[in-house]
Amino acid sequence: MIAINIMITQIVIEPISQPGLSPARSRWLSHPRQKNRNRKNLEPNNPQRLLCSPTQTTLHASTTMSKTTRRQFLSNVAATGAAGALGGCTTPAPTEVAAVTTPPPAPAPAPEPVVKVEAPARRVLGPNDRIRCAFIGVGGRGGSILDSTLDLKDVDVVAVSDVYKPTLERAVAKCRAKVPDAKAYVAFEELLAAETLDAVVIGAPDHIHAPAILAALDRNHDVYTEKPMTLTWQEAKAVRDRVNEKAAVLQTGTQLRSVNIYQKAREVIQAGGIGKVVMVQVDRHGWGGFTRSRPANFQAADVDWQRFLRDTKPYPFEEQRYLNWRRYVEYSNGASGDLMLHHLDLCHFITGCGMPQRVMSTGGIYQLNDGRTCADTIGVLLEYPEKFTFSFAATFVNGHYGLLERYLGSEGTIEIRDMSTLNIFKGRRQNESVETIKSTGINNTPHLEDFFRCMRTREKPIAPIEAGFMGAICCHMAVLSEQSGDAATWDATTESVRV
Repeated sequence: MIAINIMITQIVIEPISQPGLSPARSRWLSHPRQKNRNRKNLEPNNPQRLLCSPTQTTLHASTTMSKTTRRQFLSNVAATGAAGALGGCTTPAPTEVAAVTTPPPAPAPAPEPVVKVEAPARRVLGPNDRIRCAFIGVGGRGGSILDSTLDLKDVDVVAVSDVYKPTLERAVAKCRAKVPDAKAYVAFEELLAAETLDAVVIGAPDHIHAPAILAALDRNHDVYTEKPMTLTWQEAKAVRDRVNEKAAVLQTGTQLRSVNIYQKAREVIQAGGIGKVVMVQVDRHGWGGFTRSRPANFQAADVDWQRFLRDTKPYPFEEQRYLNWRRYVEYSNGASGDLMLHHLDLCHFITGCGMPQRVMSTGGIYQLNDGRTCADTIGVLLEYPEKFTFSFAATFVNGHYGLLERYLGSEGTIEIRDMSTLNIFKGRRQNESVETIKSTGINNTPHLEDFFRCMRTREKPIAPIEAGFMGAICCHMAVLSEQSGDAATWDATTESVRV
C-alpha cells in the first residue's frame, strides 16, 4: 500500500492567469460590501490579488484556467485526492511511505492521434454576395439590432442564440420570415460550431461579450458587438490582440458616432473651431436605473440559468438578477459601462485623443436599496495627456436635469442637449453667437451598414477595435477606482492598469 501525504500551505489564484480570460468576472469580491471581509486577505501592493492563509482558502470566483471553469477546476482537484486538503488547507503530520513491492504496470496503449479541426477560412465577399449572419443575444438591445438587420437587403440572419426561451422563439420566427430555415440555439458555442457564417452580432449581457467575441473570431468571423466590448481591461487586450491576429473587422456598437450632430462636433473641434479643448463635461441623470419590467408569464424554467451565469459567482435563480442584470457587478460595469461609455467614446471620437493617464471615480448606493450592487450615483473624472479632462456625473435617483454634454474650448463651446440639438458658441462668454443643428435621429441602421460595408472592403469601421479597446478599459478603470478609493492609472508601456 502507498500512503500519500498532500501538503498545501498556500494557494494563490490570480485574477489574470492567461490572456483572453475573464479575471474580474466575479468582482463581488472587491465590491465595497465585500471589502472589509476581504481586506485581511489582500496583498498590500496588489488589491486585486487574493491570498489564502495556511488555514483558510479563498478562491476568486472569477478565475478561469485555460478552458477549465472554476467548477471544473475544483472537480479536478477533488478527483486527484486534494479535495480534503482544500477543505481547510490543513497540513497533516508527515507519514512514512511504504516500499512498493508490486511489479510496475504494463505500458499504457498509445493514445489515439489528435485530429485538429481547423476553422473555416474567411469567405471573400463580392459586392453582390449575401452576408450570412448570426446573433448571440436577442433580448432588449440585441432584439433592436436584429430588427434593423432584418431590414437590410443583402444580409441574411441564419441563426440566433439566447438563454431565454420566449425571446429565442420570437427572434427565430422573425428571421424565418426572410430565411425559412433559420436555426435557434440556446448555447452560442453550438451555433458557432454548426453554422457557416460571415459575421456574428453580439447583443448578450456584458459579461458574455468577451467569450462570445473570442469564440467568433476563432471561427474567422467578423464581429459587431454591443458596448462595452468587454468588462475588464484584460479582456479588452485579449480581444484586441485576437482581432489583429485574425485580421478581422470588429465594429463596437457605440452607434452615436454615426449620428450627424456628433460628426459635426468632430469636424468643428478637429478644425480648431472652438480653440483648444480643455474640459469635457457630461451630466446624465434619470430616475430608476436599469429597471426592466417583468415579461408576461415569466418563469424560471424558460431561462437557462447556468448559461447565463457562465463562470461568474454561482447563485440560485434570481428573477431580478436575470431581468435587471445591469444592476449587478458580476455582469455589468453599471452606469460607467452602460451610460458613461456612450459619451466617453464620443469624446474620444470627437477629440481624437489617446488613453487617459488616470481615472478617478466616486459613488455608491445612496438611495436605491433594491438589492443592486452597482452604484446608483457616480462621479467620474478622467485626465488625458492632451491636457484636458472629461467628467461624468449620473444619478438614478433624480432625473430633473436630464442629459447635457459640453465641450469647453479656449475660443468657444459646443453644447449638445438630450442627444438631439447641437449648439456651437463662438467666444468665451455667455453672449456668444450660436449655430444650432438638429439631429437627424438615432437609429441602428447607419452603424450596421458601415459594419457590413467594411466586411466587403476590409476597411476599418467607424467604431473599430481601437475604440472598443479604449472605451472598455476606461470604464473598468472607473469601476476599479470607485471600488478601491484610489485613482486608476494606465501604464502605456506595459498596457496595464494600476490601482
